Amino acid sequence: MRPAYRDLYFGMSDARNEINADESSFVKSYVDLNDASGELIRGQKFLVLGPKGTGKSALAWYLRATEKVGSHLVLVRDATTLPLAEIPRVQTGQVAGPERTVVAWKFILLCNYLELLLRDEDCTTQFNKEVQRVAKLLRNFGFMGDASGRALLNASSTTIEIPIPKLGTIYKREKKPSLNIYNIVPYLESWVSQALSSSRHILLIDGLDSIFLNDEKYDESLAALVQAAYSVNQKLMSSQASGSVVILLRNDVFSRIALSLPDSQKMRDDLAFDLDWRVLSGAAGVDAPLIRLANQKAAKALDVESVRVLDYFPSRIRVGRRGRGNSYEPLRYLLNMTRHTPRDLLRLFEEIRKVEVSGTYGRGRRDVLSEDVIREGVLQYSTKYFVGAISNEFAGFEGGPENAAAAISALKALDKQEFDANEFTAALEESGGATVAPGRLLTLLFYAGAIGNIVGGRSQSYMHFYHRREDSEVYLKGSFILHNALVHAWNARRGS
Repeated sequence: MRPAYRDLYFGMSDARNEINADESSFVKSYVDLNDASGELIRGQKFLVLGPKGTGKSALAWYLRATEKVGSHLVLVRDATTLPLAEIPRVQTGQVAGPERTVVAWKFILLCNYLELLLRDEDCTTQFNKEVQRVAKLLRNFGFMGDASGRALLNASSTTIEIPIPKLGTIYKREKKPSLNIYNIVPYLESWVSQALSSSRHILLIDGLDSIFLNDEKYDESLAALVQAAYSVNQKLMSSQASGSVVILLRNDVFSRIALSLPDSQKMRDDLAFDLDWRVLSGAAGVDAPLIRLANQKAAKALDVESVRVLDYFPSRIRVGRRGRGNSYEPLRYLLNMTRHTPRDLLRLFEEIRKVEVSGTYGRGRRDVLSEDVIREGVLQYSTKYFVGAISNEFAGFEGGPENAAAAISALKALDKQEFDANEFTAALEESGGATVAPGRLLTLLFYAGAIGNIVGGRSQSYMHFYHRREDSEVYLKGSFILHNALVHAWNARRGS
């Protein structure tokens, strides 16, 4: 007998929260469909690209949580602790410009990577007294450890001079008693690339989804970060070093900064792992990778051979009051409530599970969910999760939270699923207006997956909702359609 739906496990919204709550359950149920973890451990990739909610952070924390059972060591650095906007102003000892920003990021990455190496008791850096002395100085300056953000702020206003230890190779080579950031980077590169160990080392830069990536003024710093990581990894790879530096980044942001990266296409072709699930979601039906992810996660958590989550749903799901609307196959109905990301789909399954557990609508049949349970679960998901997830997409928006709130309020005030830019502008003005152009807000809503463009008018299907995709364009003069989950959350009038 298969397990009851109420006993299935779909995890939590945030991988770190899931680990803190129950690390063993997280590790046990983690699904690595395309061996992404193996590619990172082997140093074959240094960029993990994907929209928010596709599992970039989960991958990082899975690698961190499996240190004890693997042959790798991991340091996950949260980019929100770094003064991203100040990095171009860090005084490295060079004139201002893109190259100085790249060097500043190389210094940051190398300091953190060195910190990871020094955690490894088997690494040769443990026996290099010169490395130990310089590392101590860097710690004293604050460049290594959780307080590095404050140290970088200091370095943005004055050139930091690091005293040279009076023993070792540096002292013999350099004529000055101290080194600036630019001068010490080659030594750091040499030490980390020559380090030997029986373990692999992975430095992961996470948190970039949560900071000011909607603001283009940060693009110079982000482009320099990717270029610096690429340069450091090339050095590590050519030396057959023990590890690599990995950047977790939204693919739309990578596309936006690609023009500033002379090797961006090489980076993506050869060294990037893309966690974009959308194309694979519908065409393969119930065996699509996104559905297999939910199936395998639930099965692994319960130690059973297999679980097919969609089998718990009726063959058709009716929409509309008293069943007088259309009916849909479960796969289509459920996917249309998401942005084709793992986080959305797993949260949807989880909210339905919570309603089933509550017993509010009776126990019903063990093997098939009632339509009342499904509809209530979808409503809970739409109101409790999806609306908040759309609001979070505005994090770091240069217009501030007031403009983001105004955009959401205007969208809700329209009270209908289909609309155009003029109607949105009128609703925006009626709700108090905004200091940002309506077209800019519509563009952000489009890339957040809140709205889509209607293709060819009412007689044709509309575009899929693009959640942080780099190959889609919003058509501001056309008609828009509100995402189904927001229609549910706000009880908006559906399109004809």
